[in-house]
Amino acid sequence: MSDTVRPRWWLVAAQVGSVVAGGVLWLLLSLLVESLLAVWALVVGVLVLAAISVLEVLKTRAIARAAVAASGVELLAGEGHAATVHRLTESRRAIVEAFEIERARVERDLHDGAQQYLVAASMKVGEAALLVEQGRPAEASGLLAAAQDEVDAALAALRETVAGVHSRLLAEQGLEAALRELVARLSGAGRAIDLRVPHALTGLPPGVASAAWFFTAEALTNAAKHAPGSAVSVVMGADKDLHVSVVDDGPGGAAIVGGRGLAGMRERLRAFGGDLTVTSPPGGPTTVAARLPLLLRSGEPGVREEGA
Repeated sequence: MSDTVRPRWWLVAAQVGSVVAGGVLWLLLSLLVESLLAVWALVVGVLVLAAISVLEVLKTRAIARAAVAASGVELLAGEGHAATVHRLTESRRAIVEAFEIERARVERDLHDGAQQYLVAASMKVGEAALLVEQGRPAEASGLLAAAQDEVDAALAALRETVAGVHSRLLAEQGLEAALRELVARLSGAGRAIDLRVPHALTGLPPGVASAAWFFTAEALTNAAKHAPGSAVSVVMGADKDLHVSVVDDGPGGAAIVGGRGLAGMRERLRAFGGDLTVTSPPGGPTTVAARLPLLLRSGEPGVREEGA
């Protein structure tokens, strides 16, 4: 810490030098004029300048302490050092685990979806080739048509996987349009999803909009898995932060458990200053709410109403 903020010793040295020089001059003057007044002036001058030097040291140290306190460096210098390191380590591990969970989900979707369809299509094409060699083109034609269906299913599964990672509409038309497309895609027979955006929001930083979309997609997927057939509503609004709430009228009982989906969602939000809360009493409803800071630069305006 002393390498970062130092008292201004050069100024103190200059002040001490002034004291010494002044004292010598007054001493010579007093010896020459033999005046008691000169001696007392010497004493007073020395005391005053010494006091100024001490005050300069105290002031500089106070400024240094204030600067260190404002920067938060003292957290690493006292007894809280170990606790701070532990908290940061656990936070980083949770973030890594959250991204590993997401990577595993994408891998599982590819394996259980597109890969299986492509394997089936490849086998059918191989069988069709053998039938052609055996002079049975009609049967080969039927296998090729079935293989085409498998390829189409693989493409649909790939689109579904990609749509779960990012939305093309998000960059082109904004968060609300992307959420409406997401809701329309996930809605189906016996499952109603209601999206409410009381005020049109524009000017969201791309990273914040992407995080909000991803949170909503994951929350809706969880609702479909744990509360199938329940009515779901999504509400989005902003003040100094962006708020997104996903509510379902399922059986309730949801909780944040380490290593599970909700814990991963929370850590991803906390990685850039957001947070997640879950309210889910037995019997429902379940509310999963995200708070995302707008991450505005200094002087940058906040969320604007459309047309403003």
